[in-house]
Amino acid sequence: MMMMMMMMSCVSIHIWGHEECLCQVLVVLLSLCEGLWAAPRPKPLDPRAEFDSIVNLARNLLSDTKNLFNHFKNRYPAEGEHKLETLPVLSMNAVELANIQVSGGLARLSSDLQCYQRHFEWLRKAAPLLRPMEHDIGTVHNRLDRLLKRLEHLMTKLSLSRPNDPLPTLPAHGTHWSVVQAGHAIVHSFHLYLDWAARVLVLIRNKL
Repeated sequence: MMMMMMMMSCVSIHIWGHEECLCQVLVVLLSLCEGLWAAPRPKPLDPRAEFDSIVNLARNLLSDTKNLFNHFKNRYPAEGEHKLETLPVLSMNAVELANIQVSGGLARLSSDLQCYQRHFEWLRKAAPLLRPMEHDIGTVHNRLDRLLKRLEHLMTKLSLSRPNDPLPTLPAHGTHWSVVQAGHAIVHSFHLYLDWAARVLVLIRNKL
């Protein structure tokens, strides 16, 4: 009889020990859950903040392009207006500018910047004919690459499709004078375009 009582006592202690362990585990789990609930959740990304960064990058690129434009004119003075049919056509219509939409506006910017990127690649390869301007051309080209990548990254975050327009085919580099004329057209056109693009980016940002 005494033996049975001792055995029952041991069983009770054994069960109680397991229950105590389970309670401790539950307490630990609950404290972890409370910590997770209390932890601050990351705020969703505000695309307008990224827009501000892109606008600043566009303005810095505009400043670099203005310097390139002035240096190019001083180094290679050329009278008259120089044009290239492969460059984007810029519309200065105020109504069109005011009515620009997020999706269409960003797609237009992406497509145009890709076109300018191709032209600056062409101009950079002509560096032996424009050697004094090599550094300035490279600076603008590198910053243009950064702007285009940031813009396309933003479009991906906004789930906007990126344009797949065919890029222009540029001619082989000809004479020194033909490259100078093309350089004037590219740099002057890009300078005007960036001034327009910076305003467009601000308008699009305000519509988000």
